[in-house]
Amino acid sequence: MAIYLITFSFSTFLLMLAETGKSKKITKHVLVFLGLLMPILLASMRKIGVGTDTKVYTFMLYDAAQNAQSFFDYLGKSVYSNFQYKAVTKWEIGYNLVVYFSTKLTGSIQGVFFLTHALIIGFIYKGLKKIEGDFSISFSMLLFYLLFYGTSLNLMRQWMATSILFYGFHFLQKKDIKKYILTVVFATLFHNSGIIGAVILLLYFYLENESKNVNITIGEKVVDIGIRRVVFVFGMAILLLIGLEAFARILGAINNVFARYVRLYISGTIKIMPMQIVRRVPVLAILFYSWKRLKWKEPATPFLYGMFMLDLVTSQLGGITNQSSRLGYFFSVYELILFSNVVRSQQKRQRLIWGIFFLVYYTFWFYYDMVLMGRAEIVPYLFYFQ
Repeated sequence: MAIYLITFSFSTFLLMLAETGKSKKITKHVLVFLGLLMPILLASMRKIGVGTDTKVYTFMLYDAAQNAQSFFDYLGKSVYSNFQYKAVTKWEIGYNLVVYFSTKLTGSIQGVFFLTHALIIGFIYKGLKKIEGDFSISFSMLLFYLLFYGTSLNLMRQWMATSILFYGFHFLQKKDIKKYILTVVFATLFHNSGIIGAVILLLYFYLENESKNVNITIGEKVVDIGIRRVVFVFGMAILLLIGLEAFARILGAINNVFARYVRLYISGTIKIMPMQIVRRVPVLAILFYSWKRLKWKEPATPFLYGMFMLDLVTSQLGGITNQSSRLGYFFSVYELILFSNVVRSQQKRQRLIWGIFFLVYYTFWFYYDMVLMGRAEIVPYLFYFQ
């Protein structure tokens, strides 16, 4: 675990110097490059098996690419994965392009790992740079490392799609729907679950709709319309979770594409996952406390809160399969902005305390998930030459 925390710390320090320092522009670019390069190199230097999916499909696809005479020859091959032969075309075309060309350019699976995480971390960082708001990019990147870096070493294809959609969020803020839709299409080239971006589009315009931005009164208390919408989205998600089996049958009957999504993600019986609720309760309390201050400073607050509540609901899909709970990352990735905004919205004297809380809290959960529970199989870290 130490190698991860050391890499996260040095990377964040360099990004913080670039963000807050008074250096020349070229110096800042160098600091950012070095800061982002560190976690990318850590991902690329790992041994096959550090990250479950590296031995489930990445190595097999790399081997097929290495032995292919051309890209079309590669697409015509089959590989042995999960105790059966599968056509290479079963994997999305975008990921196949990454695997094939990085293999041919570098002749090493480390090259595949490098390009994969260069795309993931690059899109996350560029997304943070593009997104409107007053928050610390370096702090948000540290949150990414603690919250998601471990799973990104496993769920590489999904995190490529998730990072692309996260980058596209600034198109939503600018109401540039065409470019956001193109972003969704691009994301699905790396993982079919990227279609969730279409759901995020609808949620954004519902939660951020200002045409009926009025408050209502309950007793003597005024309830912000934003809170009402967040609660409504949360309530609908709960109802959908309760009626998931019926919803899955209806969705699966539409066509074969939807049927495949049902089989992969929502086919089964829901079981309550109490630990997933417990870990979010302290943060939920902080979010309720911060609503007024945050709503005044961050226009997208209702959307960000809505994403957090959907993350809470989708965490319960883990009761079906681990595959199901992965859908929550498309919502939880926006916590990089939300938590950073919560810290920045506090008075100067309190920012350090709140920042330390988030870092200590999620360092603990990184240790719990990756070390104690062995999720994603990234601990112990082994270099490729070991």
